Amino acid sequence: RSSRPQNVEDYSPYMDKQSNNYINDLNSGIYTNNSLSLVQFDLGQIYNSQKFTDTNDLYIVLPITIVAACSTGTAVTAPTGAGLASLCSLKTNNIHLIHQADLQIQGKSIEQTQPFINIAKHFKMMSEMSVNDLKQMGATLGFSDELDNTRSITWSGKTAHIAAAGPVSGNGFSNNKIYGTTVAAGIGSNYQSIFGAQNKGCVNLAAAQKACRYVDTSAGGLTYNNISGSIVTSASLVEEFRPSFSILNTNYLVWYDYAVIKLNTLFESMGNVGLIRKLDATLRIWVNTGTLAVATTLEGTPDVGTIQVGANLKYTYQPSYSTFTNTCQLMINYVNDGATAPNIPAAARAIVAGLFIGGPPSTNILGVNLFTSGAQNTLRACRMYYSQITMNPIKALTYVESNRNKKVVYRNIISNQYNNTGASGTFNQLINSGIVHPTGVLIVPFISSTVAEGILDYQWKSPLDSCPSTTAPISLTNLQVSVGGTNILTSTLSYGFENFIQQVSMADTLTSADFGISCGLFSQQWWDNFRYYYVNVERSGIADKSVPRNIN
Repeated sequence: RSSRPQNVEDYSPYMDKQSNNYINDLNSGIYTNNSLSLVQFDLGQIYNSQKFTDTNDLYIVLPITIVAACSTGTAVTAPTGAGLASLCSLKTNNIHLIHQADLQIQGKSIEQTQPFINIAKHFKMMSEMSVNDLKQMGATLGFSDELDNTRSITWSGKTAHIAAAGPVSGNGFSNNKIYGTTVAAGIGSNYQSIFGAQNKGCVNLAAAQKACRYVDTSAGGLTYNNISGSIVTSASLVEEFRPSFSILNTNYLVWYDYAVIKLNTLFESMGNVGLIRKLDATLRIWVNTGTLAVATTLEGTPDVGTIQVGANLKYTYQPSYSTFTNTCQLMINYVNDGATAPNIPAAARAIVAGLFIGGPPSTNILGVNLFTSGAQNTLRACRMYYSQITMNPIKALTYVESNRNKKVVYRNIISNQYNNTGASGTFNQLINSGIVHPTGVLIVPFISSTVAEGILDYQWKSPLDSCPSTTAPISLTNLQVSVGGTNILTSTLSYGFENFIQQVSMADTLTSADFGISCGLFSQQWWDNFRYYYVNVERSGIADKSVPRNIN
């Protein structure tokens, strides 16, 4: 390198790069906001005859609005007191806002819609991000400085939940405690800070950090350490697209957020296309939106339950009061500090809350119409941001000539869902017929919706559980995967963390250990409580990769 001729023009082929360009979606500000909401983009608008766009830089911003109020059975009322901004937040990772998506180029479907693509992409992000990535970029992508805590998860079976006088943070599986459970515990922590029953006082620090993202502009600006309303103003928050919290029309709590999602995370093909001048493509994404109610009555039924007061606050998710059909990315945090419940009115029967694009539609759950809040995100449309790059003319010509017929290779996702596999039951099925070049099988177990002691709904629909950014400690034994009739594993596995690391390990590791991953956010304690079962099926003969094979 020292003896090579050097030239200042060799530093970069770029003469200029601007990244603040954007296009709006094709929805014209109209979104379903009840169950799945379809958002469409025409990428053909990104065109400049003199400049290039890097498809790896593309990202979308969704204007998210969360609205909540309390139902007394006959009227709508607002929670009162300090700390209201922490009642609701988004769950970890903005990718869970997307249920499915597809990409068409010149009318041809490149990546087809697959349900629950968010779960597979979350696993991909978790396995590729480093701890430094989490600290530096995590908040932008919807993470926190920490992952969801394994020590703060609780299980409250239906029988015990109904019998309990309170306090209870939720029925079934829940992980929504963001404050210490007793006054004596002081500040909540990822770790047990006081003597007592195991994990006493532990909170989900990731959820707590998510709640702290929202700048509290309520109470006449005398909040957020007295900074809001003085140095930080509502106008500056709008200009900077910073998440904020406010109270509208007396009774409605409103959170505004801006969810950033990288397109190369959603579609691996977009990360591999490279520099283009024009891409005749259409992008469609289905966003998880909806409204639900969480009962705050002792019997857990908003219509007939006995009203609670103070420290006896008990949350109960009711599937019949939810319009979410798939993932619920809305978290309702447990606000009881063990002595009082200052945020929930004594007459409240339920918390009614919804997650929307832009603003809420008309709703009617327990008599609450969130539309009357008047909430409307200041960003009125979903945006896609892209770069514009001016290249050195000679190098641009060389690039164009060498890429007129470019082969793009990428991995796609195919998903299946299997319900009601009982405890100690067996599962042996053909899961895909005639697939070409499979690379991996990812099994993600969740608590069944038919578990009588659970929530009688899918785990990922609960607003009291950090699922699907977390799963459940469900053990799979005697695991074997076969491709084309050939077993991939040398023997059936009672799959543990060591097997997981061996299966996801990359070609090069940072240490000389027999197994290990060069990056990733999985630790053994985290994996033991939130399971992912991954089997690498990529290693096969070159001739086999192009032949359709069955996977069992």
